[in-house]
Amino acid sequence: MNSKQAYNSLKEEFEQYKKESIKWGIEDFISRAEDIGYTITEEDAQNSLEDMIDNHDCNYGITWETLDYYIADKGYGTEKSKP
Repeated sequence: MNSKQAYNSLKEEFEQYKKESIKWGIEDFISRAEDIGYTITEEDAQNSLEDMIDNHDCNYGITWETLDYYIADKGYGTEKSKP
């Protein structure tokens, strides 16, 4: 396979991926942390995302409650001080 064929193959695979995937990203962790009264750094959001992907249970999927668990219970986020 030459480089042009390899490129076209990867491009085709990427286009299919865009059609079939559900995506979670660090932005989801950052905004969700804010919603539940926590802060999270981009680095911790990335680490949390990777941890979540590596350990998710495909029988239950990933929900906002899953993100809550990683932010609050697993300690990736920091609870905001209450005034």
